[in-house]
Amino acid sequence: MVNESGQKRFSQRKPDGSGGWTYKLGDVPRVLYNLPAVLQAKGEGKTIYLVEGEKDADALIALGRVATTMPNGAGSWDDIHTEALRGAKVRICADNDTPGLDHAFEVKATLEEAGCTVQVYRTPVGKDIAEFLALDGDLSKMVPLNTREDADSEAPQPEPQPQHDVVGKIGEIFEQPDLAEQQKINKAISYLAGISLEVPADEGRLVTWDGLVAEADNDAYDWVIPGVLERQERVIVVAAEGVGKSTWARQVALMASFGLHPFTRSPIDPVRTLYVDLENPERIVRRNGRPILQAARHLSSTKTVEAHLLIKPAGMDLLRQSDRTILERAIETTKPEILFLGPLYKAFIDAGGRTSESVAVEVARYLDYIRDVYGCALWLEHHAPLGNSMATRELRPFGSAVWSRWPEFGLALQPDPTSTEGYVYDVRHFRGERDQRQWPLKMKRGKLLPFEVLEFKKVH
Repeated sequence: MVNESGQKRFSQRKPDGSGGWTYKLGDVPRVLYNLPAVLQAKGEGKTIYLVEGEKDADALIALGRVATTMPNGAGSWDDIHTEALRGAKVRICADNDTPGLDHAFEVKATLEEAGCTVQVYRTPVGKDIAEFLALDGDLSKMVPLNTREDADSEAPQPEPQPQHDVVGKIGEIFEQPDLAEQQKINKAISYLAGISLEVPADEGRLVTWDGLVAEADNDAYDWVIPGVLERQERVIVVAAEGVGKSTWARQVALMASFGLHPFTRSPIDPVRTLYVDLENPERIVRRNGRPILQAARHLSSTKTVEAHLLIKPAGMDLLRQSDRTILERAIETTKPEILFLGPLYKAFIDAGGRTSESVAVEVARYLDYIRDVYGCALWLEHHAPLGNSMATRELRPFGSAVWSRWPEFGLALQPDPTSTEGYVYDVRHFRGERDQRQWPLKMKRGKLLPFEVLEFKKVH
């Protein structure tokens, strides 16, 4: 059964003498599971499988093996269990976790002192023998372990499998007529937990210079925002708190969706956008976005726009598959040409034990996967490191240097210390641009829209 904390709890009981049960066992001995068959197998010199849990024992018994387990799981081995197996041939099938492995080798030492012949095994995939048998069923693939140290060095690694094989296997599971619907789902989940997908390696493209240069058609820009941003390119905007990087992102998203160049206000093809806000509650997003939406609608002749929002102020953890699924479901629904997301520091949770560099690399790779698979450009918001004032903040993303190297365009909004008007911002670059584009150089707070461009970069 499951307790109020969501943890599994297994209760033991005995007859109360009146046709019912009592859960107070008192001095009742906790004998090994399947004890009569165990004692018979020992007398006949047969191998006895020792596992952790009745489910695992039953899975082996169904295959015609003699299997047993002790009550109460790992760490509950008693002298009575040792005496029952004294002198027997025993195979211990350990659970694939630290408590299970520790328990297996502690029991091995105890049984060997009692004259048993003992070998410890672990499964190559799955968390225990029952899950392994559901996935594979070939006991010859069990991995023998001689020492506890072997257990750490021989940790099971999921075997990469081509995606089409995985789809076929899942299909086979759901076609089994003898399984209930929930059983099929559980079996499929167990199968997926034990494998990893073989993703085709990106081998690049090997060409000659003559051949590459002759492909003139490939030189054409695939603009999302003309003169500024191509499809699948990456932008990171950094600024101090309160400067307005989120507001600027909303303005760019809404103007582009209404078919307006976000900096020049000239007509462009309307752009499908998805804005993922990982920080602000709905009332602030609504309050901030309403005047931008009204201004964009006033300036545009476009009546129907595809501008979408995913508001998740608690943030996301793009290191977790569950949150990746949420993001991809929104992307698949809205099919954005530009995905706006931020702030970046709320897009993942570092659980510790890893360097900030390795965490950033994993998140960056996932975001690259998003832009490659879904064909969208990325506009990300991030914070700048602390400084003495907003004018002295370092013009680079906070945290790992990965975020400074990764984007095609790294922009930083900084108050102009020379301006006498106030609310004038320099748009600088914290990394060298990979191509010449018409980015703003200076902006100020506007009346109709939050940001009005005062000066553009000259592109030759």
